[in-house]
Amino acid sequence: MNKLYSLFLCLLSITNLYSQDLITEENYLKEDSIIWMNYEKRQEELSQIWKTMPEKRDSIQRIFNDISNKASKANIELAMKYASVPSGLRRLYMTRLDMPKDTLENILNSLNTEMQESFYGKNIREHLYTQQIQEGDSVYRFPCTQVDGKMFDWNITNGKQLLMLYGGLGCMGKEGREQLKQLHSQSSNNDFLVIVYWPCSSLESLQTLKKEYPFDYIFISDFKQDASPMKIKYGTQSTPTCFLTDKQHIVKVKCTGLHVELFNKYINHSK
Repeated sequence: MNKLYSLFLCLLSITNLYSQDLITEENYLKEDSIIWMNYEKRQEELSQIWKTMPEKRDSIQRIFNDISNKASKANIELAMKYASVPSGLRRLYMTRLDMPKDTLENILNSLNTEMQESFYGKNIREHLYTQQIQEGDSVYRFPCTQVDGKMFDWNITNGKQLLMLYGGLGCMGKEGREQLKQLHSQSSNNDFLVIVYWPCSSLESLQTLKKEYPFDYIFISDFKQDASPMKIKYGTQSTPTCFLTDKQHIVKVKCTGLHVELFNKYINHSK
């Protein structure tokens, strides 16, 4: 009986060790790659069908949306499962806007002190304690640098309507950039400014971006990337995330993606 009991304890110990080994950085990266490889495979398959069967595009779009939603759900669940490893915690931060704060707080509090005090642990805690900007809120001013290396003076925006973008000039494509350019050109700089915040790590990167997209917008960054108030206070993750204000800098529209028709409802285009 004692031998049987000892064997049971030994097996239980081995099982526990094996279970603990499952939550590893390596296993997270494996499972994460499977999600996105399957997603990209299905996306490519649907793209081919889209080209050959244009009459089925509405149905294909619905299937694509379903695949995207399932991949997003799997992404969030994986982040929650692997929050105790570095890449999992980073992904948890990236998906923070897609889950209730109490759920996020419970996950964070379940982690060891080292993970809670890590870069992403601290950023998640800051997100939990911060009221993110929504429509109807005032713009939050924070220290930023311009492409010329000087500190950005928020006072030059006083009395002007703002369209603030969190990144996204590449993501919106050529068509989106043309729409933004046209939107900007229809208004006077005395009344309307486009401010592009770029999540980069250096002034050199910001200057390179300006050369790549030589538009007459204000390009700024604080080089804090995931620790920036632009991420935490403004509640941004997807690019572009847009904030359209009135002249008193009250946010009238907060949205992901460039929605020019919606913006036009609030912009006075008189020059």
